[in-house]
Amino acid sequence: MLVVLSIITLLFGVSIISIDGIKDEDSLRRAVAMIETSARENLLTAVKDQRLVRMPLAAASFGSASDFGGKLEIRRVGERVFREPKRGEIWEFSPTGICEPIEVRLSGPGGRVELAFDALTACAKRKTLDFNAKG
Repeated sequence: MLVVLSIITLLFGVSIISIDGIKDEDSLRRAVAMIETSARENLLTAVKDQRLVRMPLAAASFGSASDFGGKLEIRRVGERVFREPKRGEIWEFSPTGICEPIEVRLSGPGGRVELAFDALTACAKRKTLDFNAKG
């Protein structure tokens, strides 16, 4: 009887750990989707309204992206390494339909994701997903 109870307790413990990992991964995936959506919406707004749209580069700018419990880093064209956005740093979307090409890295308890945004579409042209890496 003790062996059976031990096995059940062990299985229960493993399932709890797995569920936490799934929650962290899901939170990171939602943050990535929010960043991609924000970029695309800003480019469409810039073209539609024929005005320059500036988006602050901070986790709070992406709505629920700040809720993933991790770190947002960026890399602009010509930079070699990812870094935290400077205070007041922005991402520009032009009325001509071009956005500033930028790379974004999100890392947190659910893993790490890197996105490289295309200047013409504001869509992630490259995604590197590593849900095993911890922030």
